[in-house]
Amino acid sequence: MANILVVDDEKNMRRSLSIAMSDWGHEVDEAESGERAVEMVKKEVYDIVITDLVMEKMDGIMVLKKVKELSPYSEVILMSAYGTISKAVEAMRQGAYDFVVKPFSMDHLEVLIKKLQNQMELKKTVKTLKSVLADRYPFNDIVAVSKSMREVLHHVSMISEWSVPVLIQGESGVGKELVAGAIHNLSERREKPFVAVNCGAFPETLLDSELFGHCRGAFTGATVNKRGLIEEADGGTLFLDEIGEAPNALQLRLLRFLDNGKFRRIGEVVERQSDVRIIAATNRALKDEIDEGRFREDLYFRLSVAVIDIPPLRERQDDILALTQWFLEKCSKRMKRKVPKIHPDVNEIFMKYRWPGNVRELENTIEHLLVLNKAGEIGPDDLPPKFKDTERQIDKSKMIEENMPLHELEKRYILSVLKKTDGNKKRAAEILKISRTTLISRLKTYGIEIKPSTK
Repeated sequence: MANILVVDDEKNMRRSLSIAMSDWGHEVDEAESGERAVEMVKKEVYDIVITDLVMEKMDGIMVLKKVKELSPYSEVILMSAYGTISKAVEAMRQGAYDFVVKPFSMDHLEVLIKKLQNQMELKKTVKTLKSVLADRYPFNDIVAVSKSMREVLHHVSMISEWSVPVLIQGESGVGKELVAGAIHNLSERREKPFVAVNCGAFPETLLDSELFGHCRGAFTGATVNKRGLIEEADGGTLFLDEIGEAPNALQLRLLRFLDNGKFRRIGEVVERQSDVRIIAATNRALKDEIDEGRFREDLYFRLSVAVIDIPPLRERQDDILALTQWFLEKCSKRMKRKVPKIHPDVNEIFMKYRWPGNVRELENTIEHLLVLNKAGEIGPDDLPPKFKDTERQIDKSKMIEENMPLHELEKRYILSVLKKTDGNKKRAAEILKISRTTLISRLKTYGIEIKPSTK
């Protein structure tokens, strides 16, 4: 349930909206003017303000500015006639959540309010998660709204207290190192080092030296004695990322170390010992690697005393918008800029996109958008080209509705293109692949009035 204020100087419109939204279970107040709405906002906190754009004395844009000034967390929806689309676009830039074009169906408004409620709840959830995770876990970079990721965190909390090897499995970019770091930070080893190494980033001989160290003269270029990461991590945790890429000889040495904690530096006969917890991660199916003879079965069983499977982002959609908001706040803070709004259409595109690069791809996308966008709101046109296919699929699904007449479909499509071009008829005609004269004729046929673009 939301607390909603309806602002419209037409009584019949105001009452119709109020009755409908009350039937949907919301608390609804009415204001017959912009001035009255501002007075009510001073006394009451509204989740949503729905205001007409064209009113005497104080119009919808002025109401929007005042609401945002008095109640920054309130969201505003504008109601706009066809002839005021350019003003509605301006209102979106001023911070409106969305606008609906008159005449509109109550079903459309109900869906819009539900989407807005979900987004508002999401922001509250992210804030709550931050405080809950801060209390329960000594890390703040994992966002887990979905059931599957909450289960991952539950497994992390259970596994962390036991110093057994852990195998973390998941696609590239899902956050395996973050989970490994969480296990370390929750364990009794938290005061000791957490050392990470990517097994696929070194040639075989260098990886051996990197992990176990070497003595002077062990091989060409070994001019000094060198401690390996196993020694550096003594008392703490060694994270072996992409363990599936480790060469066979190294797998054998690692297996012996896991058996008794003892090892030798390359070129040295002295046996050393290190108390290290091993956490390994892989984006490969290790059982298939075993069948192909590329990974030792005995090492697999030694590493997989505890196993954590991290699902890909496309399988935990509940996390997508939460992570989007998280990265927006995190990256904006680092860039020392105000957190921009995300247009609802962008959220919808993000939810439909497959995210082959998972959480890492999402974070990189947010950084890209923040670097290039200076307008205060991120819209579909700001997205990189890779999202265009997803956007087109969504546009098609919106256009094709059951029992919709062809003329209504054409009208909606023309309006959507005009919205994207800020009412610029020339650009809209180019996108529609028709002449400007034909477009103007269609607008007259459908009774759509668009002010000449100043662009």
